Amino acid sequence: MKINITARHFEGLTDGLKKEVQSRLEHLEHFFPRILEARAILTEEKKRMIAEITIHLPAGKRLVAKEEGADMRQALDYAAKKIETQVKKVKERKEHKGRGLKGQ
Repeated sequence: MKINITARHFEGLTDGLKKEVQSRLEHLEHFFPRILEARAILTEEKKRMIAEITIHLPAGKRLVAKEEGADMRQALDYAAKKIETQVKKVKERKEHKGRGLKGQ
């Protein structure tokens, strides 16, 4: 999986925060190992901290989670939980696809 981390108008992108973003994105492969690319955009707009995570899956599917928090770590936590839920739903759909009423 290719990981891209971008900071927009955000001065606080430290090595520790980069490692945290990377570990959260790599954790998603536990649920869906065929993730092609993951992008995290960390933005600061007028005292608002916004984290946006985009996941690219096979067959052109794209999942996006954008959340706001009091600080960047909180915004990242909210966005990571949201994208994790989306990845789990895609995995469930893939597992159940083909087990339906095909023979009837």
